[in-house]
Amino acid sequence: MESRLCELAVEALFPRFCVACTREGFLLCQTCLDHWTPVAPQVSCAFCGRGGSPRTCADCQEEVYLDGLSYFVPYGNALFRELLTSWKYHGDRSVEAVFKKSLRRAVMRMEPPVKPYWVTHIPLHPARLRFRGFDQAQCVSQWAGDLFGLPVEPLVKRVQKTASQARTAHGQRRVGEMDEVFSILPGIDVPEHVLLCDDVFTSGTTMDAVARLLKEQGAKTVWGFTLAKGS
Repeated sequence: MESRLCELAVEALFPRFCVACTREGFLLCQTCLDHWTPVAPQVSCAFCGRGGSPRTCADCQEEVYLDGLSYFVPYGNALFRELLTSWKYHGDRSVEAVFKKSLRRAVMRMEPPVKPYWVTHIPLHPARLRFRGFDQAQCVSQWAGDLFGLPVEPLVKRVQKTASQARTAHGQRRVGEMDEVFSILPGIDVPEHVLLCDDVFTSGTTMDAVARLLKEQGAKTVWGFTLAKGS
């Protein structure tokens, strides 16, 4: 009861407006949500953009460890970025219902090519988790597990705090630069096939560092799953 009263007080002081039509009451109203059907992204290698397959291309496989990537929308989608900003940086958890419903619509094109997977996520540093109050990548992993009927388990911890990859210029990021940032959780037997989740794939440095770690500990396949991919 007290929680609901607090929510009503916040809504009264800081009313929400639909990011698509500006109607008051919701961050994305039901009408706009029902009509929001983003164009499916081009199927391509996540690292070099070579088209034809979501798998990492043969040339990039010589340098990286991630086997491929499934994602919902390009990061340049204006409506998605509004929702992501409200969720990730302003703490509006109502956005989660929008993302979950949207992912259910796109489940067929986002399904990973090999099963069964164990689903896991790229964790925040504990300091950032305390500041934000929730781990968006962990949310995505739970949604992926529900979508595909797969087990979900934390496998990795972040041992070094780093700058946000989304706010670092693309030309300043390099695959391999985050290889010492993560470690496997104690007592974990890494499964053969891992579906690795995050909110946004930018340069691939973070996801590939975790993919490398997982493969060094026994994984045979590491497939990425994100809400969006930057260019």
